[in-house]
Amino acid sequence: MLNLKADDHSSLDDEELPAIDPFSGGVSTNQAGETDTQVSSNNGLLNNMRLVGTITAENKQIAVFSAADGGAYKYEEDQAITDTTTIRNIYSDFVIVQDGGNNFFEVYMNNIIKPSDG
Repeated sequence: MLNLKADDHSSLDDEELPAIDPFSGGVSTNQAGETDTQVSSNNGLLNNMRLVGTITAENKQIAVFSAADGGAYKYEEDQAITDTTTIRNIYSDFVIVQDGGNNFFEVYMNNIIKPSDG
């Protein structure tokens, strides 16, 4: 059992703890395979942003993205996310985006991006 006195608390504060990103969702860039492709495509396609939510109403749909700096941004259909990426359709669990090469992608909230027919 660890028994600490009030004067001993500073030694615990100096202990180095591992940095854990709470927004990483288990995706790491040092994993091999499909995850590397998804992460690298997210970097260019979405400018390091992640889809974190959608709001769908009868006349308006909104997609909410979070940036690496913790900021949240909302976009509507046919609105540009980056200079080359535009949101085309917003559904309850994913959005369809179009890149500068007229390619369509499905972007899911679990940070998976798949090619789409549009």
